[in-house]
Amino acid sequence: MIKDEVIKLSESITMRLATEKDVQDLLTLYFTIYGSNYPLLLGTDRNVMLEIIKNQNNLWLVAVDDLKKNICASAVFEVDNLYRIARAEGFVVHPDYQNHGLASKMLSYGSDFLLETTKRVNSIYATTRTLTLGPQMVFIKNNYVPLGIFPNAHRLSNYETLTLLAKHNKDVLSKRIPVDVAPELLGPIFKTVGKNIKSNIPMPKLLKMVRPKPSGEYLEFEIIHAPSYVQRKFNDAFSDPFDQFFPFHKPNLLLSAKNGEVDIYGYLSESDGYCALITATEPFFSMAGRLRPLMQQLHDYGVSYIEILMAMDSIQSLETLLDINFLPSALYPAMLEYKGQFMDLVLLSRSMEPLNFRGIQIEKSFKPYIDQYIKLWKKMHLEVLGVFDEK
Repeated sequence: MIKDEVIKLSESITMRLATEKDVQDLLTLYFTIYGSNYPLLLGTDRNVMLEIIKNQNNLWLVAVDDLKKNICASAVFEVDNLYRIARAEGFVVHPDYQNHGLASKMLSYGSDFLLETTKRVNSIYATTRTLTLGPQMVFIKNNYVPLGIFPNAHRLSNYETLTLLAKHNKDVLSKRIPVDVAPELLGPIFKTVGKNIKSNIPMPKLLKMVRPKPSGEYLEFEIIHAPSYVQRKFNDAFSDPFDQFFPFHKPNLLLSAKNGEVDIYGYLSESDGYCALITATEPFFSMAGRLRPLMQQLHDYGVSYIEILMAMDSIQSLETLLDINFLPSALYPAMLEYKGQFMDLVLLSRSMEPLNFRGIQIEKSFKPYIDQYIKLWKKMHLEVLGVFDEK
């Protein structure tokens, strides 16, 4: 969208790019809808909002009532130019302007602009809450594909389950790298995603799970939560962008083995206990059978939910994580470009709190993701023999 371009959404409402002068009105808009409970800094933190607006890679759209001169809707597309991926977020419509399709129109424009008109990104993803169906339907009606669910991912008034959806540039999915083999626990989610995107990629051969044997001495970790220090250490440890891949997450957490064997970098949101493990200086399979105490240590530190992105073909590392009760929550086809082709990544998650799906509302496409998650959760936590065969 050109800086000063204005697009008509209805007889009296136009859409344009947000400016620095809009920040106070945007803060008022988000507060009007969510009060003080909005979970994203882009609706509550003036400095974060200014940073997003001033970054010319991003697309922050606002709908304006030309008669009343007030902002009535907002939609944000953060863009990572390096990885050619975008995140759609911050979609809000003032109560007086709902049922006019504003969110859908803004989503449609932003998606087409980034994916097709400019081809600036390969895909756009979004997460939606499950308190109501409305946000999910806006994305699904704009041809975003359901890819998974994140149980207990964020703690707002209660622990909430989120959904994941994505939309790809039309040429990207045809360049997916086939997955030949995968751990058997990934079979259900791979099959579900395959139905949703109507891909010709065949099912991988599913390997029977084997419990990994301990790969070394007992590991003790020190937890360091210091954003600037951790970012510097991270930049020194990883110079290849491929090794840093976790879009829109900057490391602020370091889990450092006391014996110096490995450092694990992550992002922690202290406000709700959300944690993402971004990467490590050694592959996770090198820590097989030795990470379970770290999970308890993180829980004691205040972490209530952990997630990690892994390549589908990282068999040993996937088995290592599955062994400590991580479960497949979502599968993102063609998420990472590698030598002109695109890798599928699976998102594994572990909730430290009891699962509670009571009261959630989901579009029917998400039910298979919840079904497979619950089934695997029961196997891991309730069945006496567990998931793995001892060999």
